[in-house]
Amino acid sequence: MSDIEQNFEVLENRLMRAWVHRDARDFKSMVSSDCIFMFGIKPPVLLDRASFVAGMADEFLCESFRFQEVTARKYGNNVWFSAHVELELRLGRQVWSGNFLVTDLWRRGTVRRKWLLAERSLSPVEKRTELFDAIRAMQLWR
Repeated sequence: MSDIEQNFEVLENRLMRAWVHRDARDFKSMVSSDCIFMFGIKPPVLLDRASFVAGMADEFLCESFRFQEVTARKYGNNVWFSAHVELELRLGRQVWSGNFLVTDLWRRGTVRRKWLLAERSLSPVEKRTELFDAIRAMQLWR
């Protein structure tokens, strides 16, 4: 695992722990004020930071998480982080648990120059071995 992957896995774990513990202060300290949260459901839905933070207080709860297959790569002045994550979520009375793909865009803040989450995409994952095999067969570098 590269240094960048290790550093951003630490940031991601801290961000997720803040969600689990409903620590809005710590969560907001890691998320840019103009951050957008995109949910890959049908139809897709977006939340801004204020809406997400308000929801995580009592309505949109993360009860547990576990990252798998973490990757992070620098792209200009940004870092893309992606991972499969096993989540136990509760949205009001609805349980939304399982395997998800999280893709986050991190950028350096303009004032304190620390890394801030700029965008998060969260989508449920379905296991499709036949698609995996077909797409992997297209890799030119193998």
